[in-house]
Amino acid sequence: QLVVTRPIRLPPRAASHSPRPNPPDILPGTLRIVDNDALISFTRDLVRLPSVLGDEHRVAERVLAEMRLLGFDEVDLDEVGNAVGVLAGAADGPTLLFDAHMDTVDVMPRGDWNHDPFGAEVVDGRLYGRGSSDMKGALAAMIHAVGLLDRERLAGRIVVSASVGEELIEGAALRAVMQRQGADFVVIGEASSLNLVRAGRGRAEFVITTRGTPAHASTPHRGVNAVHVMRAVIDEIECLPMPSDAFVGDGVMCLTDIISVPHPAHSVVPSACRATYERRLLPGETQEEVMAAMHDACARAGHADTKIEFALTDYTSYTGVHWRQAKWFSPWQINEDAELVQKALAGLRSAGLDPSLCSYQFCTNGAYSAGYAGIPTIGFGPSHEELAHIVDEYIELEQLIGACRGYAGIAGSVLGRA
Repeated sequence: QLVVTRPIRLPPRAASHSPRPNPPDILPGTLRIVDNDALISFTRDLVRLPSVLGDEHRVAERVLAEMRLLGFDEVDLDEVGNAVGVLAGAADGPTLLFDAHMDTVDVMPRGDWNHDPFGAEVVDGRLYGRGSSDMKGALAAMIHAVGLLDRERLAGRIVVSASVGEELIEGAALRAVMQRQGADFVVIGEASSLNLVRAGRGRAEFVITTRGTPAHASTPHRGVNAVHVMRAVIDEIECLPMPSDAFVGDGVMCLTDIISVPHPAHSVVPSACRATYERRLLPGETQEEVMAAMHDACARAGHADTKIEFALTDYTSYTGVHWRQAKWFSPWQINEDAELVQKALAGLRSAGLDPSLCSYQFCTNGAYSAGYAGIPTIGFGPSHEELAHIVDEYIELEQLIGACRGYAGIAGSVLGRA
């Protein structure tokens, strides 16, 4: 449950689906000519502004300024720190929400970068810098795409959410936007190589604690070493069968942390041991069945006092809003024949793109919009998912420009007036 209080090496990748040759300058459903130079310049501005998780305020201010410049009807910074813009169509209709997060992971180790992580250098068709791929490029493309739209051709409203905190607590900030603005359809802008995403893995994190009996390290036989107990538990967990989905792929279990208690220990047999596991979830999996499998594994290890629970997120946004939440972020999926999927495909094709259908292998803010709230959600974004969080992160300019066209195409198709 969410509690909110407020104090005053790259692997090979499949060929990307780039824009078709010589696409038209003016997209269907838009008013202005696509200004690629302005889009690239804005993206570079965002990359030059550090916005490590919890420090997004400079990017938020720049986003709000660009939304005002492009003529959004409403521009606002909400209580959580999300920068939100709204464009209203000429007729009533559904609300289409585009979401991209402003926060990034840190730049470590900085000395390994060949390009300044905040220099926004453009070299050989690539824009380098932290957050360029994950996901300031997508954010810039969304904002400019909505700025291109001819509101006279739209029935409904468009909300663009530049959200905070996604790298730690997927969906929490988007929840605040949706509760305030509403949403009938959601587009998550995470990298998809300009393909259309209709499913995403979820994420869960577990903390396991084993107990032992302390003794002096010179006579370990007089105690019970909690690390040895944990070793037996780990052996059982590592043998758990992982589910598989024909479209999304396989579930994943990964040991991410282990520490003895006390730590550091001096001449003492550890009395406790804590291990953290991260589980990548597939559509249809529930908290109850995943937790039950973990309990069964611990029981098979033969130590009754082993404790297992969800890890907790404890996060405060730069505006002072505090979240404390169990780390369960739901998987999700939408059918291929769903209205949103089919209209989005039509819109992307009208924009000169040739998308295939795919799934996110990582967790996104869609964990809330689709996985928890049940709102029809798709993903579409520039760049490739393996470029996130890497040294010398970059986005290809062709992908950036294609995404802008794609977002405009999706909006025109979903909200277009008959």
